[in-house]
Amino acid sequence: MANQEKYTILYGRLSQEDDLKGDSNSIQNQRLLLEKYTKENGFINVKFLYDDGYSGTNFNRPSWNELLALIENDQVETLIVKDLSRLGREYLQVGYYTEIFFPQKGIRFIAVNDGVDSLYESSNDFTPMRNWFNELHAKDSSKKVRAVKRIQAERGEILGGRPPYGYRKDETVRKGMAPDEDTAPVVQRIFSLCAGGKGPNQIARILTKDQILNPTNYYYRRTGAKHRALDTTMPYRWTSSTVTAILNNRTYLGHMPGLRTTTISYKNKKAVYHDASEQILVKNTHEALITQEQWDMVQELRQRKKRTPKQMDEPNLFSGLVFCMDCEKPLVLHRAHTMAAVKNNFMCYTYKKKGKEVCSSHYIREQDLTHIILDDLRRVTHFARQRESLFAEYINRKNSIELRKEINSLQRELDTTKRREVELTALFKRLYEDNVLGRVTNEQFRMLSADYNAEQKEVKASIPVKESRLQKLMDSASNVDAFIEKARRYTKITELTPEILRHFISRIEVGEKSTKYSRTAEQAIRIVYRDVGIMDSVEPVSTEVTENDKQENIA
Repeated sequence: MANQEKYTILYGRLSQEDDLKGDSNSIQNQRLLLEKYTKENGFINVKFLYDDGYSGTNFNRPSWNELLALIENDQVETLIVKDLSRLGREYLQVGYYTEIFFPQKGIRFIAVNDGVDSLYESSNDFTPMRNWFNELHAKDSSKKVRAVKRIQAERGEILGGRPPYGYRKDETVRKGMAPDEDTAPVVQRIFSLCAGGKGPNQIARILTKDQILNPTNYYYRRTGAKHRALDTTMPYRWTSSTVTAILNNRTYLGHMPGLRTTTISYKNKKAVYHDASEQILVKNTHEALITQEQWDMVQELRQRKKRTPKQMDEPNLFSGLVFCMDCEKPLVLHRAHTMAAVKNNFMCYTYKKKGKEVCSSHYIREQDLTHIILDDLRRVTHFARQRESLFAEYINRKNSIELRKEINSLQRELDTTKRREVELTALFKRLYEDNVLGRVTNEQFRMLSADYNAEQKEVKASIPVKESRLQKLMDSASNVDAFIEKARRYTKITELTPEILRHFISRIEVGEKSTKYSRTAEQAIRIVYRDVGIMDSVEPVSTEVTENDKQENIA
């Protein structure tokens, strides 16, 4: 290209922080200023490029990349910006472009308001200093933005640009939100499907088959706003990661989790996810879409649930619930297309992996276990509905003995662990002082401090686990009313479904048969009910269920 055919590029940039300061830096004002400058100084073949909403520390901008491509193709003669900060606010990167890259490519660079023109060497004397101040400004702005975000999080406000799927902005409350009548039922269905034993992949396939708009496409059709994950060619395609994000979001409990993510620094915008303990959670900020009971059930199920083997047409009804009464390992469900459904059975995981020297099979057929659990569930819920006061008295009496003993034991463990944490802190401090005073060598200090740090890390990690377990035990001591309320809702249980099973039961333990290989031998089954625990002492029950028994239970 001849010189007169090369472009004079006018470049503008505006970040979100710049936009908050008024119109002086607006893209329109930058364009007017630059066009006026080019007319007054005789520049021709002018082309205006701009990036709106991009930080000055981020050089991966669409129009900036287009500009670099034009330069590489030798199509640019002059680059003009309002000031150096429009080019960027990263000291080293801006310095590279203005002092190395542009001169190498023969580009004349002009920053109008800063009086910089690479055609005149003297105008560049203060450029490095200006770049440094621009970066300090970016660093200071980043600190201010983080402080504002923390305050907003502590107030329970929405930090992102859009509410989570299932909600819409509440125009009556500042930065508030309310259930979206179109998508809230979808969120509730997702939790219901998960509570019923479906995994994220299965749920995603169901929603895709039912032609339900995925979150990005729903938001795009409603507001016209795009998202980086938007794919309008497949608007009904759901993924397991989208479902998983919904199942992990505590917002649906009516709480607002703030500061879930951050960035590495004001220069590196890579997202870093905070652990739940590092987030700010403000409770009861908006209407909940699910109950705490549903949330706990889903989280517990997802921790226990294993991937369903491909040869299984239906998911394991008892996934994550059935355990060996002796070794406490899970019972594994065995199915095969070559085997009749009535022969599907559970066996001890330890027995299958390590043999009879370690544990026995604890064999029980799937249909027999289903009948036993269904019959006992009917018995217990009938008792809870028909004799509420007697049921509550029984549970409270049992809690006062069994549960209180377990609570006291765990409380002692927790107290001991916390004391050890304090001791380790004091030991480390004393060790450091001895090292400074020369009583302990540097090598001894390194060895001992490594041991103390490792133990302290382990102790700190165990404390929240023990506290959570203790809280659950204390809560279960006063949840008789919750169990009775569930029993009222499910007056007729004609079949065992994953949702009903997990609503009422938290654990099932299977003992060994009194006589091996006998279908009629007695076999101990221990059922731990949610909220109320074990309803009876462990009693042998027969795994042989007759048709008369089933008819009587249904009646």
